[in-house]
Amino acid sequence: MPIRNARLTLSGNPPIIHSCRQLHRGSRGFTLLELLVVLVVVAIMVSMAMLSFGVLGRDRQAEEESRRFWVVLQQAREEAELQAEDLGMFVSADSYEYLRFDVRRDEWLIIEGDELFAQRKLPEGLRFRLRVDSRDIVMKPDLPNRGDKDENKKWPPQVMVLSSGEVAPFELEIERDGAPSVWRVTALADSNLRIEKRDERSQWGPVLQTKEPPDDKRKTRVSSAR
Repeated sequence: MPIRNARLTLSGNPPIIHSCRQLHRGSRGFTLLELLVVLVVVAIMVSMAMLSFGVLGRDRQAEEESRRFWVVLQQAREEAELQAEDLGMFVSADSYEYLRFDVRRDEWLIIEGDELFAQRKLPEGLRFRLRVDSRDIVMKPDLPNRGDKDENKKWPPQVMVLSSGEVAPFELEIERDGAPSVWRVTALADSNLRIEKRDERSQWGPVLQTKEPPDDKRKTRVSSAR
């Protein structure tokens, strides 16, 4: 008992045990509540960054789908010329398919046995917006049932690829979850097929194209976004 009193009053200093506890409190780090607050702030910052990326950044999926669409369209044009037949493309909200026109049956038919022209569906979250002859096309939610003659006749292709190699002018944008689109594929009046990207000023400019523009126009922008 005397020993304990001596430890408490030695040199008038605070007890050693008490000093250790104060030191422990001073270096204990964050509480669980503080860590949760930090995690919430980080999550908000990441969400904002992802939203910005999806609207005006390099959306990889949209870019890849644009490039695939552009390449297959070029192949379709070559095929139409080689086979001397008209091809068409039907685009729904999130899918597209190629058709060929059968003159004898006077109807559009699915191109069978060719993987290149197989039906394709966009990854989840992406959707198409199509303009033909400067007018917006009302998109069907899904592809038509081509086995039903009435439905097949009701939904002809919106984009024509003629046997002459001409492609009817169109603009096909790929947007993500209703946000402004960044990538699109276009066919101009001279059948120049282009991949275009929207910049931070909402201007569309060519990334790839099948025809080089005149030298005095290579640095100009194509069009302003709607």
